[in-house]
Amino acid sequence: MSISDDIYRQYLDQSVIPSTDNFLIMRHKPHVFSKRPYHHHASIEVNFLINCEMDYSFSGSHVTVHPGYMICFWGAAPHGVVGVRGDGDMVNLYISFAQILQWGLPTRITDALISGDVICNKAPCPIDAVRFGHWASEFKRDDINWRKLVLSEISSRFTRLALDGWNTLHHDYRQSSTVVGRGKSMLHVEEMLRFISENHTSDISVSDVAECVGLSPSHAMTLFKRIVGLPIKEHLTRVRLSHARMLLAESEMKILSIAMDAGFRSLSSFYEAFQNHFSTSPAAFRKKARNIGKI
Repeated sequence: MSISDDIYRQYLDQSVIPSTDNFLIMRHKPHVFSKRPYHHHASIEVNFLINCEMDYSFSGSHVTVHPGYMICFWGAAPHGVVGVRGDGDMVNLYISFAQILQWGLPTRITDALISGDVICNKAPCPIDAVRFGHWASEFKRDDINWRKLVLSEISSRFTRLALDGWNTLHHDYRQSSTVVGRGKSMLHVEEMLRFISENHTSDISVSDVAECVGLSPSHAMTLFKRIVGLPIKEHLTRVRLSHARMLLAESEMKILSIAMDAGFRSLSSFYEAFQNHFSTSPAAFRKKARNIGKI
């Protein structure tokens, strides 16, 4: 492991990664990240703000989260709180991707989450504040029946979001086509997603990703493409680029160091991938991010 890998791993937040058949809920006062500029985690995150407003940075792109909206995103992309206004509360939900896929949601919403979009409901729902407050309280009960009830209600809320439609606050990776898997297939894919999220700054290959779930490379590639809609190598590149964008916008690191820190083997391969995905150079992206504070 290189020094840069070790630094990156400091930003992996294991505390908000539930097991594949579990979920987490917490209610707290939102605050600006101070000890570290961002974190990332291999789980779906849902935010709901009560009587306050918050600014997020997603890989250098700034998003304002308003009270009364259900904000959902895949936490593998680096993100951090950069501003809070008002004295209110925040309810956070963390759900494994395997759990999300088991719900049989419309393909379009799972596509959006896997693709890295930050989405929210189109208009506030009057009873959401009550819902989220109850979930946070009921989650604390040490009773499996209450946990099942809360999870069922969360699933229904996601279904309502999918049927009502949503607004996209931030587009990350827009090309994905999900075919929902079943049983062990979903667990294998989530483990592969998690392995990539936690190890993409290292020199990992498709074979390494396959090995982490005990599958042959060909089987792993076929399964991953069928459920995620992207080849493993392409997803790995996109995660690395997301990490690089955050460093370009939020750090003073040289571009060569950022390329190496994000897991690219050379500066030329980093420039090529960045240009192909974002139609701009890393230097131009950094200049724009610093001039206007958002992308």
